[in-house]
Amino acid sequence: MLLLHAFLTARGPSGRRFAHRRAVAGATLVNPHSGPPSPPPAPPRPPQKPVPFTMHGFTWHDPYSWMSNLSDSVSMRHMDVYMEQEEKYAEAVMIAADADRLQRKLQIEMAPRMSSDLCSPPVRWGPWLYYRRVEEGKPFPVLCRHKASLQEEFISYNAPSVGFDLTAGKRIEQKLLDYNAESERFGGYSYEELSEVSPDHRFLAYTMYDKEKDSFTLSVRDLASGTLLDKPWADRVANLSWAMDGNALLYTVTNSEKRTHRIFCSMLGSTKDDVLILEEFDENAYVNIRNTKDFQFITVNIFSNTSSKVYLINAAEPLNSMTLVWECEPLSNCIIEHHHKILYLFTNAAKGAVPADSHYLLCSRLEVSGYGNWENVILKEPAISLEDVDFCDTHMVLVLKEDKRYRLCSILLPLDTKV
Repeated sequence: MLLLHAFLTARGPSGRRFAHRRAVAGATLVNPHSGPPSPPPAPPRPPQKPVPFTMHGFTWHDPYSWMSNLSDSVSMRHMDVYMEQEEKYAEAVMIAADADRLQRKLQIEMAPRMSSDLCSPPVRWGPWLYYRRVEEGKPFPVLCRHKASLQEEFISYNAPSVGFDLTAGKRIEQKLLDYNAESERFGGYSYEELSEVSPDHRFLAYTMYDKEKDSFTLSVRDLASGTLLDKPWADRVANLSWAMDGNALLYTVTNSEKRTHRIFCSMLGSTKDDVLILEEFDENAYVNIRNTKDFQFITVNIFSNTSSKVYLINAAEPLNSMTLVWECEPLSNCIIEHHHKILYLFTNAAKGAVPADSHYLLCSRLEVSGYGNWENVILKEPAISLEDVDFCDTHMVLVLKEDKRYRLCSILLPLDTKV
């Protein structure tokens, strides 16, 4: 299409080609009076700070190990300077190679082939469709949503970025978070790690990377007004979980060694300090939290070099004590879901003293849940392995692997017998 367009635009009204224009254009590409291209600049050289490392009886010196020392502010400033020098060097090399015009040419050719409306596919959750889109001329996206019932009113397949209903004369898109504005809060960076909308769709809890602190800072935004809440406001946040139908937020924080060791609970709208729910003192233990898909429970995983444990917190009463529901050997995968008063455990823990060769699925009724009260859900077949499992309100979906083939298996819930 580009060649045809160039051919047609190179002809006059009578259809004759403007040969002189083409000759002039060709003459501009090669300038006979221009000298030889300037040599490329010398590449930047980062500072070398050799550090000895020994392993398996062999010692070597790494002159650039300082680049991985994220907790050293001086090293990180040197890294920033070096990265800026690398960017300038790359630009200078392209200019010295006379490739800058090629870059512009490629940009011109690519522009009409790319959508000017960059938008992620919408994800439906409850009555809303959530998506991210990039506004023209801005480097970072915007998190938006609109009612799923209004999706059919969009007049363009470029939806959902079309945010105005021309028939009703009202906006149907709600901007939740502008990451361009967030970049101004965090020194020009806009790197988000966690983003969780509350179950009632009233709040957005998210963490943004703070370059100066080298950690992720927690913020909570009121989606109705767009304003930031005064609390919770915490640094070094690693996990988020909602409780009390969106009126409370649980989060984990890391210590100076980047080990997740504390769980806090913040009551939204309260002026009281956040409550410390758990503090893990074992230097080899790591804490992780997550919501079950129905938001009725929060699972607390504590991994150490001696064991893997899973506790349950009732999301309706997050300040009450936790209940231990599973314990096994270290380095085991343990994921718990809840569905209609039944707990499901997806794990690869050893069965007794025999290591498991693949994942398997267990279940336990909520009123009798605890270590030792779990039953097998799926009968083991030698040629089939369970790779993953997911739940919705009515079905359980299994990802099975047989030889090199994967299969999806949908099972109606609740279960009456073993699968």
